[in-house]
Amino acid sequence: MDATLSDSQTSDAPATSSFKSRPGALAWSFRKSRDRWKAKCKQLKADIKRHTNRVADVTKSREHWRTQAQATREQLRVREAELAALRRQIAEIEAKKKSAPAACP
Repeated sequence: MDATLSDSQTSDAPATSSFKSRPGALAWSFRKSRDRWKAKCKQLKADIKRHTNRVADVTKSREHWRTQAQATREQLRVREAELAALRRQIAEIEAKKKSAPAACP
């Protein structure tokens, strides 16, 4: 069984072709277009990763400062309570001095 192709099947392009560009020029154009969208996609992925890392860093930093602020507030509350207690003691001592009779020499 010999397989042969007719002349119409072996020609590269039909005689009534509506294509105006050379295949090599089209391939170059398509390749260039593909390279552009690949570069754009790669850049967007890098931007997303950078923004994701930035959000993680800011979240971690914010949590650190929130914890530190809460600890400082607690220390301030304890110190204010100590200060109030010391002021009460001073007021009591001064009240005792005023109420005690002064000894004359």
